[in-house]
Amino acid sequence: MEIAVFGAGVAGLMTAITLCAHGHRCRIYERSHLSHAAGMGFILMAEAVDTIESYGVYLEGVPLKSYLYRDAAGAVLVEQPMPAGAYSIRRSSLMSALMRALPPNAVLTFGAELNRLEFDQAGRVSFACLDSKAGPMRIQAELYVGADGIHSRARRGLFPQRPVPTAQVMELVGRVCCPRAIAWAGRNFNKFHAPGGGLAVGIIPVDAEHVVWYLQFDAHNFPPPREDAGPTALRAFAMRLAGDWGDPIPSLLEQTDFSGVHLWRPVDPDLVPHFHRHNLVLAGDAAHPLSPFTSQGVSSALADADLLARKLAAERVPEEALVLYSAERHSQCAPFIAQGRELMRQFLAPRNTSSLVMPIAK
Repeated sequence: MEIAVFGAGVAGLMTAITLCAHGHRCRIYERSHLSHAAGMGFILMAEAVDTIESYGVYLEGVPLKSYLYRDAAGAVLVEQPMPAGAYSIRRSSLMSALMRALPPNAVLTFGAELNRLEFDQAGRVSFACLDSKAGPMRIQAELYVGADGIHSRARRGLFPQRPVPTAQVMELVGRVCCPRAIAWAGRNFNKFHAPGGGLAVGIIPVDAEHVVWYLQFDAHNFPPPREDAGPTALRAFAMRLAGDWGDPIPSLLEQTDFSGVHLWRPVDPDLVPHFHRHNLVLAGDAAHPLSPFTSQGVSSALADADLLARKLAAERVPEEALVLYSAERHSQCAPFIAQGRELMRQFLAPRNTSSLVMPIAK
């Protein structure tokens, strides 16, 4: 089958790998090398690690031992074991591993971005219209996969009136090469919380030299800099919110090159009714943008790719396979939406360690 995949993030690359493993031919379209290389790091669940390694993609990450809930001064208030087999990993490490695993029957084109889909009277995609450096492109395929992120144009083609509201909690995310912070963090996921709620700093080791830190904040109470704010404004914002917190936060912020810090504005939409229609299917954030509180976004994207390929291999009629894929993944992702919102509600409330829930959806 000839398949067009829009987006070369984790969802798009893994989808191409799994589909090509079953004999399909994939063309992948990605806007730019810069967006492809963006991102810092994340947590992978054991099931995701097993899935990706089953396709010959091997990872170098940090096996996580414990989750440490700290107050703003750094005192440990609660310690919990991480889910068995959980890993933290740099995004660039995963992306490089996926790129190396792309087979010859997967062709990746940079500088091409989905603009819109054209549908026939039956509701099937007849053409995909792309913007590219060489000018407009109009392509055809037997199957179209929207893996183009939280603001997916493929999803908009399926649900043009569907609102995608911005979440109340936003994040600043940075990465630092700091042996001292690595020694301090060990193999633990540390998170510092302000007593009044709505403000926290997480620190995760992602390899032998780097930690990723993220500053989560209630954007209603702590309005962020403008979207085009430069590194000086982002540094000042981070220092104002957490510059006097417990060690090692002040030194991490001081050592951070804020030209590489990302202001992430997550979205908080309801789950769409289904993830496919006829010859169009959604995967990853395009299908189900998950709250960062769940720590399940990347793992869910990998699960999408695996199940989609297996259903297409098992069913003789492709559209029946897509129906089964959509129904199964929809039922699996729906609880993550609910848990993400509950975790955010708890984050916004004043600190209460007696009702602490680890920021990982299950």
